[in-house]
Amino acid sequence: MKLRIDQKELADAARRAHRRLPNNPIAPILAGLLIEATEDAVTLSGFDYETSTRAVLDAEILEPGTALVSGRLLADVSATFPAGLVDVVADEHEVTVSAPGTTFALPAMPVSDYPALPDAPGAAGSVDGDLLAAAVGHASQCTLPMKEAVGSLVGFAGVHVLVDGDQLTVSASDRYRIVRRTLPWQPDNDRAGELLIPAGEFAATVKQTAGRPVQLGFADSYGAVASLATDTLTVTSRTIAGKFPDIAGFFPKPEAAAGSALVDTAELLAAVNRAALVIEDKNPINITFAEGKATVRGGGAGQRGSSELAADADVDDFAIAFNPHYLASLLAPVEGPVRIWLFTPRKPVLIEPVDDDTYRAVCMPVRLT
Repeated sequence: MKLRIDQKELADAARRAHRRLPNNPIAPILAGLLIEATEDAVTLSGFDYETSTRAVLDAEILEPGTALVSGRLLADVSATFPAGLVDVVADEHEVTVSAPGTTFALPAMPVSDYPALPDAPGAAGSVDGDLLAAAVGHASQCTLPMKEAVGSLVGFAGVHVLVDGDQLTVSASDRYRIVRRTLPWQPDNDRAGELLIPAGEFAATVKQTAGRPVQLGFADSYGAVASLATDTLTVTSRTIAGKFPDIAGFFPKPEAAAGSALVDTAELLAAVNRAALVIEDKNPINITFAEGKATVRGGGAGQRGSSELAADADVDDFAIAFNPHYLASLLAPVEGPVRIWLFTPRKPVLIEPVDDDTYRAVCMPVRLT
């Protein structure tokens, strides 16, 4: 195999692919990156039995062929070359990366030992990559760690995507928080579909596919392979072998609320973060709505802090406590005013941006004795 490629293109592709490889692979061969040069295209691929990446590179193919090389070495070596064209030449023994004045010879790994990459399912439609990255990136913060998601809780470790008609919905929950974001969806057919991918893997993938339209391919069963693809990158991920919890019934109904409070999101978020500075362990912050303002307090006898902000509330002397990190995470993606629907101090609140009907969140309060 022999090809000529821009140094930055090779270095960026190798770096991104290497980051998705496991630090301690179950088999040494999985630490490699597969370079395939055909008459028409060059691809760089990685696989760990759960996630595969396949990037199409813009290169001049001088001689078709296939090579397998350490992902870490290829990423490190390609990053050291100056800008310009780089030659990559491989035989069954070594992979040589060279430019005028600089040459690296890397040991080749046996291509025959490398597992076959899974086929990506057919695309069901497309979504804006930046919107998807923002929605999944935020939702992934509101999930259970995989090690805690055992048995019936396994669905809480993933970010769920559901498409129906021209709408795509991203959801996640860790039982104390629920987030849901709807995005425009351009379907290729009239079929609905869904996928549930481990939160960390999903967040890493959408970072790679941001900036361009993303095609989604849905798994045909729980635990099967789903895909995200752009014009230059295809990523397959094994979905979680379990169902996402039916969270629709856990969104409180505004008509059943005792009242609501309308506040500026940035001011409330800043007050929550300030109050969090003086709490210890997992103690909550307290928010009281009274006389046209919200008072956010944190801390105890030794150290404490409070902030006041304007609040248009139709409840008076309503006090409720939250884990500050949970509440802050749900407010973070909101811009402008937000309405918080209040029920009782022990029941979840519903968070709805005033100027954005695509986002809803639920936060469980901390029960105070």
